[in-house]
Amino acid sequence: MLLAIAALASFAPQGPGPSLAPVVINEFSNDDAGTDNVEFIELWNRTAAPVDISGWTLNGEEGTNGQPANGTFTFPGAPGSLTTLINPGQYVVVGQTAVPNVNFVITGASPGLVLENTDSDGITLRDGTGTVIDSVVWAYARWTAPAPTWLEGSGLFGAYVWSDSAGQLPQGQLTAQRWTDGFDSNNNGADFLMLQNSPGAANGTTNTLLLNYVENFDGAVGTIANDISFSFVGPSIQDPNAVLVATGATRVYPPSPQGGNLCRVQDPTGGGNVILPNVLVGSDFMAEVYVYVTGGNVGAGVGQGEAWAFGVRGSTAAFAAPFDAPGTYYAQANLCTGNGNQAPGATGLAWMAYVSATQTDIYLVDANDGGPGFTVLAGPITATTGVNDGWQRLRLRVNGGNFIANFGGNYGVDDGLRFTGTVAPNVGTVYFQYRECVLANAQIAGLYLDRLEVYGAINSGVSFSGTPSPTNFGTPNIGTAGGNPDVGNAAFAVTSSGMIPGGISILAIDLGVLLPGIPVPGAQPALLVYAAPTFTATVFNDLAGNASFSFPLPANNSLIGTALAAQWFDVDFTLAFPLPFGSSRGAQLSIGNG
Repeated sequence: MLLAIAALASFAPQGPGPSLAPVVINEFSNDDAGTDNVEFIELWNRTAAPVDISGWTLNGEEGTNGQPANGTFTFPGAPGSLTTLINPGQYVVVGQTAVPNVNFVITGASPGLVLENTDSDGITLRDGTGTVIDSVVWAYARWTAPAPTWLEGSGLFGAYVWSDSAGQLPQGQLTAQRWTDGFDSNNNGADFLMLQNSPGAANGTTNTLLLNYVENFDGAVGTIANDISFSFVGPSIQDPNAVLVATGATRVYPPSPQGGNLCRVQDPTGGGNVILPNVLVGSDFMAEVYVYVTGGNVGAGVGQGEAWAFGVRGSTAAFAAPFDAPGTYYAQANLCTGNGNQAPGATGLAWMAYVSATQTDIYLVDANDGGPGFTVLAGPITATTGVNDGWQRLRLRVNGGNFIANFGGNYGVDDGLRFTGTVAPNVGTVYFQYRECVLANAQIAGLYLDRLEVYGAINSGVSFSGTPSPTNFGTPNIGTAGGNPDVGNAAFAVTSSGMIPGGISILAIDLGVLLPGIPVPGAQPALLVYAAPTFTATVFNDLAGNASFSFPLPANNSLIGTALAAQWFDVDFTLAFPLPFGSSRGAQLSIGNG
C-alpha cells in the first residue's frame, strides 16, 4: 500500500507547466560538429517524490518515411523493481562518455541510433508498458513519416547541433533545452530554447545578464563579444573600414549612427549562424538595434538569396533557416536545399528580411511557437539602393500579449514606421539569425549590427496622491499632456488648472517617489509638500488659470524605470501667510518605453 501511495504521489503534477508527465526530456543533443561524441538526453524529475523508471525506455523515433526504426535504450531493472529511481529535482543523463555528468553511457556514433543527426527525428520516453510519458521532435519541417499521435505541438521545426569543434568558445556550444527545468506545456516549440549546454545541471545557467543590457560592439577588432552565445561563429567586432565579410574578402561599410566598430553576425565560411545575448530568459522585452540594411545584393544571382531575422521572446535553431514569409523566397533561392536551409526554427516576434539581387524585403512576423502557423503582421518594407538602405534602427517591444514594432526612426524613440497589435505570450530571449544561399562567399552581403540595447518592457505611468491646498481664487490641480512619459517623448508636459488667472506658479520636480506630505513652516496649514523642489520652474498662468511646463524626455533608454515626483505651487499674495502659496496634490511620474 505504501508503495502504491508513493507511486501515485510521484505521478502528481508537481512541476511547472500543465503536463502530467512526472519525468520529462529536459535537454538533448542529437548532433555535434565533428565525430559524434557529445550526444545525450537529459531527464528531470519534475515531481515532489521519487519516480521509479526501471524498465522505462528512450526510443529513437524515425521521421523519414520508409526508413528503418531507430534504436532504444532501456533503463536498468524490471518495471517496478526500484532499480533505477530518479529523485525530485534530479537529472539523469544518458549519452556518450564525453558528455559532462553522464549517468548512463551509450557507445558508438549516433548512440544506438536513439539519436540521429540533423535528419528529422525524435525521442520518446516510455514507461514499462510502452506508454509515452514525454516526447520531443527536431527538424519537424522535414518530417515525412506519418504524423505521430504523441507529437507535442509541431515539435521543434528547426535543426540543432552542439558546435564542439576544437577551440570553440563555451558560449558557442548550444543545445536544445526547456527554458526552465521541467516546464512542459505539451508544445515543444513553446517549451524549448537554444541555450548554452548544461547536461546534468540547471537549464539556462549562463543566461544571467540582468536587464538593462547594452552592447556597443566597440571592443578590439577581431574579438568576440563575450556576453553573447552563438551557434557556430561568435559575434565578431569589425572595423567598418575593413570588414571581413567572408574568408579572404573584406569590404568597407559606413559607420553606424553609434560610431565606432560594428558586429558581424554571419559565418565568414558561409552557411548559417545565430547569436543570442545572454540575458535572462523572460517574456517582456524592449530590444533596439542598428542594422545595416542592404538595397539588395547584386552578387546574388539566379537561384540565390540571403535571409536574416531579429527576434524577441523566442529562440531559433542552429542553422538559421528562415521561414518563407514572402511565400516566394525558397523558389527564388532554389539552390538552397536540405535541413540546414529549409528547417526553420525561429519562435516569438521577429523582423525577418529577405535579400535578392535588387532589393531587401522586410516583414514583421509572429513566429509564435514555430511550426507552420507563423503569421505575417506587416510588410513587406522594401529597401532599395539609395532610398532606404543603409543603417536603420529596428525596435521590438513585447509586453504580455501586446507588441510595438518600429522600423527606422530615431534610436530610443517610439517613431518611424510603427506597428502595434497582439501576439502569443511566449517565453524566450533575444536573437539574431543569418542564412546565406550565395554561391561565392565573397559575394555575401551579410548581417551587421551596432548598439544593441535590451530592456524590460516598462509601462510608463502617471498617478496622483495627496491633498491640494487652495488659494483665494481656486484649488490648484496637476495633470499631464502630450502623451505618456516615455523615453523620447518630446511632447510630454506637466500641466495645471485652477490657478490664479494671469498669476505666477512654480513647478517642483524631484527624483524618486512622492513624499508623504510634509508641512512647511510659514505656509498655510493645509499646504503639504509631496515633491521636494530639487528642480523648479517658474511659469506664468494663462488668463483661464491654466499653466503648462514642457518636459521633453530624452531619447535615452537608460532613463527607463526612472521615478519622478511633481507638484505645483501657486503664488497668492492675498493669503495671510509669510509663504503665500496654494498647492496641488502630488503627481508620481514613471518613465517607461511604451
